[in-house]
Amino acid sequence: MKKRVKKNGKQGAAVRRDARGRTHLVIQRDAMGREVGLTLAAPLFEEQWQNEVVVGAAASAHAHLADGHTFDNAAAIGRDAMAGTSKIADGALARAPERPPACRAGCAHCCHQAVGVTPPEVFAIYEHLLVTRTPRDLDSVLARVRAADDRTRGMSAAERTSADFPCPFLNGERCSIYEVRPLSCRGTNSLDAAACERNLRDPEARAAFVAGRASVPCYIEPIRAFHAVTAGVQLALDELHGLEAQPLELTAAVRILADDPDGVAMQWLGGKHPFAPARGGDTTDDPNVGALSGRREE
Repeated sequence: MKKRVKKNGKQGAAVRRDARGRTHLVIQRDAMGREVGLTLAAPLFEEQWQNEVVVGAAASAHAHLADGHTFDNAAAIGRDAMAGTSKIADGALARAPERPPACRAGCAHCCHQAVGVTPPEVFAIYEHLLVTRTPRDLDSVLARVRAADDRTRGMSAAERTSADFPCPFLNGERCSIYEVRPLSCRGTNSLDAAACERNLRDPEARAAFVAGRASVPCYIEPIRAFHAVTAGVQLALDELHGLEAQPLELTAAVRILADDPDGVAMQWLGGKHPFAPARGGDTTDDPNVGALSGRREE
């Protein structure tokens, strides 16, 4: 099984406008017309540090793809985004030693819901599986992914928040792909594990939680870091390289790539939309999500 896709020659030289004729990224050029950096046409988030993270994430993704639209470069974008999100999140949590998060190894209440990912995260996760699993173990993992996708495809975010639908990468209440866990997982944190358990296992508490009438106490900076990094990656993919950047549901997206690694990679890197059936990974009716992200209203 090959995991490389050759450079297809598609380069991001100009900024592509969205359906409303807007651009968010601006390419900065020197007197000779050479690219020297990126900036935002207007702030995306209320807090300036988030806007700086957006630009940094976009610049990193753009640099990788400027070297060629390849599987390896796409996976590198995912790995860099993961590392960047963890660096910010871990730094924020380290500054609050008086009340550390309740999250611990073996505490997996949050691992029973739909997880939104970007395409580069999917490539990074699949690449990790290829290099860390034996062929037999890889077949076993992908069988769980396919079974989970069969059970949950088409469900709403509210329906997916259930003890009946654990993440297929959960093994013994521990994340089996922790090194390449999605950005949203890196931003998630809780100060009350008991509240997480109630919101998962108690029907009334879960109904209130998915409807946005109840929440879990947490630190907001890691969540906002995940949103900012995600935004930067998506903008670089879409506006600078014309690649599909809509949020995807983790299980469905990994299955799509695993079912045809070379074909799906070639299509996505060429500007097509092979992940379309997995779109919608971060859809939710929770009115608190916008406030948590720190996104400015347009």
